[in-house]
Amino acid sequence: MSKKKISKKREFSLENMQETKINKKKVIKWSPEKTLGDSQKVGAALLECLVDNDTETFIEILDAYLRINRLQVSKKAELSRSTVQLAFSKSGNPTLKTLARIVHEASSKK
Repeated sequence: MSKKKISKKREFSLENMQETKINKKKVIKWSPEKTLGDSQKVGAALLECLVDNDTETFIEILDAYLRINRLQVSKKAELSRSTVQLAFSKSGNPTLKTLARIVHEASSKK
């Protein structure tokens, strides 16, 4: 049997780390509900994700924006509940048509 080649890892030491100073004057509490409540900001963020080809962030923003009962949306959009759930999972790969149906039904008035 031949030996496996093992790469040598660089030694890590906290002593070699560069120090950074943090200014602790004022910490502001951030509320995502306020930002995600503005459809103009959300639309701009979604467009930027599409331009940057960042599909994971697109799904995360859309999921946070909708924050609704997925069962109700799936019934209104005539999709299975698993399809809607999978659309917002990390391993999901929803089609544009599926996303459009979900967004349309979620944003329409009851």
